Amino acid sequence: MANSVVFNVTYDARTDVLYISTKREAAARATEDEYGIVWRYGPDGTLIGATVVDFVELWSDKGEALAAKIADHFGIPEPQALIVVEHALEDRAH
Repeated sequence: MANSVVFNVTYDARTDVLYISTKREAAARATEDEYGIVWRYGPDGTLIGATVVDFVELWSDKGEALAAKIADHFGIPEPQALIVVEHALEDRAH
């Protein structure tokens, strides 16, 4: 069964970048997928964050698809990931 994860979510409207993290530490390595999402890993190889470039431009109308990717990578339920995405989209409107 998947676990819940606490996320720190920050959206930078100036650069249209969404930052999602589970820990406040520098990544030891990162990989970029075919969708332009940078997945950040801690020194022990655990996924600690994701950077979504062109968040609003590329994902504002595909929130469920982004939530599925976040859920898959972090091993969390899709509804929790969708809350993260929807929260970020709501915050950028303010």
